[in-house]
Amino acid sequence: MTVKRLSIIFLTLLIIASALWIFVLDTGERYPSKGGATVLEWLSMRAKEKSFPNIDQIEIDGITQKADLALINSRAEQPRATWIGHATMLVQYQGVNFLTDPHLTDYPAPVDFVAPARLVPPALSFAQLPKIDFVVISHNHYDHLDHRTVDMLGSSVTWFVPMGLKSWFLARGIAEDKVIELAWWQSAHFSEQVTLTFTPSVHWSKRAPWDTNKSHWGSWSIQIADFNSWFGGDTAYDAEVFKQIGERLGPYDLAYIPIGAYSPRYFMSRQHVDPAQAVSIHQDIKAKHSIGIHWGTFQLTSEPYLEPIALLKKALDERNIAPESFTTINIGESVTR
Repeated sequence: MTVKRLSIIFLTLLIIASALWIFVLDTGERYPSKGGATVLEWLSMRAKEKSFPNIDQIEIDGITQKADLALINSRAEQPRATWIGHATMLVQYQGVNFLTDPHLTDYPAPVDFVAPARLVPPALSFAQLPKIDFVVISHNHYDHLDHRTVDMLGSSVTWFVPMGLKSWFLARGIAEDKVIELAWWQSAHFSEQVTLTFTPSVHWSKRAPWDTNKSHWGSWSIQIADFNSWFGGDTAYDAEVFKQIGERLGPYDLAYIPIGAYSPRYFMSRQHVDPAQAVSIHQDIKAKHSIGIHWGTFQLTSEPYLEPIALLKKALDERNIAPESFTTINIGESVTR
C-alpha cells in the first residue's frame, strides 16, 4: 500500500473521528465562550505552520535560578511571590501561602506521550513546598489543572475552583469540604483576613472529547489583609471584561498576567493574549505591579522562546509605562513587594 493511500485513509479516519467527537460525544449544556477551537481548526493551523523553533539550552539557563528555600520557608511579613514555572506562582503573606494552577510534573497532558515534556523543571518540588493553605484553579486544561499534582496536594489544602469542576475533584478523592466552587463574581472567605473572588476571563474549558465548556474558566482576585492580588490564568483580551474587574475589585498591588503561548495570532488570539494585550490588562485592572507568567516552561506554541520578554518591553516602551511596573522574573526567583 502506497504512502499516499495510507495518508488518505488516515485523513478519512481522522475526519470521521472528528465528526463523531463534535456532533455525537460533545453535546449538552455548556457555558458560552468566545475562545477555543475545534479539532479541525487546530489540524488546519498545524498544517499551515512550520515546526516549532529550536530552543538553545543557554536561553533556558538564562531564565532559571535556584529557589531560595530559606526565604520561602520563612514567614512573609511583606507580600512575596515566587515563580515555580508556567502559571504556577507561590504567593506568601502574613502566614498565608497559596498556589496558582499548580503543575509540578513533566507533561501538560493526560498521559506522557501526548505532549512534549516541560523545558524547565519546577523551581520547587512537592517536597520543597512550604505548607500550602489554599490553591486557586483557573480552568481545566492540562497545563493548568494537573491531576498528578492534585493527587500530591490532596485534601491538605482548600481548592477554589470554577463552577462545574467540583465533581472532578471529588472523583479524585478530595474531601467535599475542601473544594469551593464559584461562578464569575462570586466570593468566598478562606479566613477572616482572606477573601477570594472568581473573576471573568476570555477562554474556554475542555478536558475530554465530551466536555467542551461544561465547566467554567476565569481569573482570581485574592485579598489577604491589605494585600490585593490578581491571577489571570489563561485568557484572550476583552477591554470591557478587564476594565470591569479593575473598577469592581482593583487596584491591585500585584498581578500575575500571562504573556506567552500566543502564536500564530490568527489562531491563538481567541484564547491567549500577546504581550501587548497583557500590558492592556495590566492597565485595565489597575495593577501597580505585574509579573509575566505562562511562558518559558512548556513549548505550547510557535513564537521564539524569549520573544515574550522582548515584546513586553516593546509594549511598555511604546506606551511610556515604567518598565519596572510590569516585569518578568526567572523561574525560581522570589520578589517581595
